[in-house]
Amino acid sequence: MGRKRGVAGWAAVALAVAACGSAAQAQAQAQAQVQAQAPPGGTMSGTLNGVPYVVDVPAGWNGTVLLWNHPYDPSVTAPQDADAGNPEVKTWLLAHGYALAGIQYPNVAFPTPGAIGDDLALLSWFRTHVGRPSTTLTWGMSLGGQLTAGLAERAAPAFDGALPMCGETAGPGPDFNALLDAAYTLNTLVWPANPVQITHISSPAANQATALAQLSAAWQSADPRTQARLALAASLADIPGWADSLAPEPTALGDRIDAAVAYLYYEVPEFLWGTGRSDTEALLGGNPSWNIGVDYRAELADSASHDLVEQAYARAGGSAALDADLAALDSGRRVAPDVGAAARLAVQGSITGLVGIPVLTLHDTGDGIAPVGNERSYADAVARAGRSPLLRQEFVARANHCFFTGSEEITALRTLTARVRTGAWPTTSAAALNASASTFGPEYQQMASYFSPGPATVTPAFVDTRPLPFVRAVP
Repeated sequence: MGRKRGVAGWAAVALAVAACGSAAQAQAQAQAQVQAQAPPGGTMSGTLNGVPYVVDVPAGWNGTVLLWNHPYDPSVTAPQDADAGNPEVKTWLLAHGYALAGIQYPNVAFPTPGAIGDDLALLSWFRTHVGRPSTTLTWGMSLGGQLTAGLAERAAPAFDGALPMCGETAGPGPDFNALLDAAYTLNTLVWPANPVQITHISSPAANQATALAQLSAAWQSADPRTQARLALAASLADIPGWADSLAPEPTALGDRIDAAVAYLYYEVPEFLWGTGRSDTEALLGGNPSWNIGVDYRAELADSASHDLVEQAYARAGGSAALDADLAALDSGRRVAPDVGAAARLAVQGSITGLVGIPVLTLHDTGDGIAPVGNERSYADAVARAGRSPLLRQEFVARANHCFFTGSEEITALRTLTARVRTGAWPTTSAAALNASASTFGPEYQQMASYFSPGPATVTPAFVDTRPLPFVRAVP
């Protein structure tokens, strides 16, 4: 990470103190009181129960600590305490007196109870070795956004506010079910003669390679019916036809289908056919997903991308062709869950809406990995729990997953901080948010894209919207 190592070995010191008797304990308590008055500055790192963490404390700490929950990325093994994609956010936060903390909880497809325990252990360490914060906020992105939402329900007393960003806030169960629907559709309609494994995958790498080869061939096909079926598969997972974070939402049918298929090919294949799904099944002791009882005609009607499917089939045989393909899905060989695995996922990862602290969510409207409908389903769950006054939601009109500028992230954090400090939500209209974000310099307005060689300067893109519920979380 290139970060300067500061005070190290705190976990070992704590163990040594515990073994030295009451006199040493009293001395340690006195030291902790001194640290609470004058917290150490700089970067501190180490391990807690074998899990690496990093903490950054500015010399002029303002009393607020931000606990970061990292996104899913098994290739990253070093702990992070802020969004690595927007390093200017960390610079700004430290310059304004915020302490930052993060721990490298397991990179699995949903937040486990162990991840919650790791977060709470780091907070306990912080209180002992840095000082007791006046305000404790938790924030995170993608997998970390889902964990942040879970903390707001399952560990609310430890926090004053939460900022889940681009998380699967409908819960991991609906997310895995929606991806199963996409994989099932491809097996049933696009390559029925050579189906790949979509659960209980015996050889994930080979299985994914076979699926991607077949998806590539279908993607390059000039057959309108094949293209329509690809659009249907993506739409049943609420994947939008918009993938370029530096481009406006496309209107041409071919461009929309290409964007939707790009998510299937580049961004989620491991959770359709590879290690993302097989590792999850290994963790849960079986397959947690199912499509028993799913009415695919009704599911398409509920999809936020149903218009893409209708346009695609309009040039591929019309409503008769769509009816035939939906009938094939409804009559196909369904997938049943392993009951124990489904129950374990529900217990460990479900989002109930029973938030106990102020929560602000931030989401791209064109997200194809955690579709924006997750936020509507989350808001509906919070409403059913009677907790709507604790929730506000902000949206950015941009494609792809977690593509926010530094100014947008800081603006969201300032909104949450204002709610925590005053007890009332400030205005969250898009106009007010964009005006606030626009006050930052150009280094805070940078946006990258998978489709462009370098970042570009953009304007803040907050938008007022109310998305449809996530397709597999519809009650």
